[in-house]
Amino acid sequence: MSSLAPLNAKATRYRFSPTRSLLDSHRTEVRLLLIVVLLGTAFVILFPDQFGSLRNAENIVRHASVLFVVAVGQMFAILVRGFDISVAATMGLASTVGAMVMLQYGTLTGVVVALLAATTVGAFNGILIARFGVSPFVATLGMMTFTGGFANLISDGRSVSGLPEEFGWFGRFDWGPIPSTFGLALIFGVLAAALLNRTRSGLNIYAVGGSRPTALLAGVPVVRTEIAAYAMCGFLAGVAGLMLGSRVLVGQAGLGSGYELLSIATAVIGGVAIGGGVGRLSGVVLGVMLLSLITTGMNIAGLSTFTQQMLTGVVLIAAVLIDKMRGRGQLLALFSKRRQRDSLAAVSK
Repeated sequence: MSSLAPLNAKATRYRFSPTRSLLDSHRTEVRLLLIVVLLGTAFVILFPDQFGSLRNAENIVRHASVLFVVAVGQMFAILVRGFDISVAATMGLASTVGAMVMLQYGTLTGVVVALLAATTVGAFNGILIARFGVSPFVATLGMMTFTGGFANLISDGRSVSGLPEEFGWFGRFDWGPIPSTFGLALIFGVLAAALLNRTRSGLNIYAVGGSRPTALLAGVPVVRTEIAAYAMCGFLAGVAGLMLGSRVLVGQAGLGSGYELLSIATAVIGGVAIGGGVGRLSGVVLGVMLLSLITTGMNIAGLSTFTQQMLTGVVLIAAVLIDKMRGRGQLLALFSKRRQRDSLAAVSK
């Protein structure tokens, strides 16, 4: 056992080396960019009139912007070694609560209350996971069930319509030359990047995901950091829910259906490691672009909804396998270097 201890320690250092993680993420992003370019070119050649139109490009941007906001939130949860499958229900809750409050107290109040509700859901997930040790799957599954039921209860299972016209500026209208959804995605993407890369809180999130015991020894407030990560995930899910509600001017409990799996797939495809501690927003951007191109291409090709669900599942499984193979490849490289060094040492003797 004593001979294995140094090797295990070196494997841990190798796995969470900042330089190694940066190089791996760059490789992932280069591959993704190449795939996105090739796939986009193929769809333009196959469907020049539909896929190559400016209207289609605008639709892709609007769809991708909503997915990006949810995926960034999911990234926060994955970075601390978890995930959140309640984001779709949180989106529905935010759109429903926001719509109901808007009808009584105005647009701004509705938006604020909706975001508070979504953040509360995320924070409660974090408390269950970080404070009480509930597994992320069980905690967020239970919250998904509760939140979906609560949203349907307060709305009597119906859509909430008749929303103020100005709510359209949150996702339906344009901000000058750009769609409002893209403007919001840009704002929250920049804020998330600043938080993760320029603040101590962001450093703590990566530290907790890299090694929870080490973070504890280093004095990182682990429980508070995990709760904050899940609260941010809930907040961004609420933003995405309002963006969707604004596009159709309707609040509905099932509005975000499907985004729980799409957001996880997008983050993992973009290089966010399921084991936590590794991931960059630039990779998430490329993951969003890839899934949005695939979805749009399948719609234009006339594939059925069921076929699209099957292909999305295949993409998610492939992303998980690639993530596992990436980590295994790093350990194999470490062991190979260890063998080479031992062989050189033996020859020198």
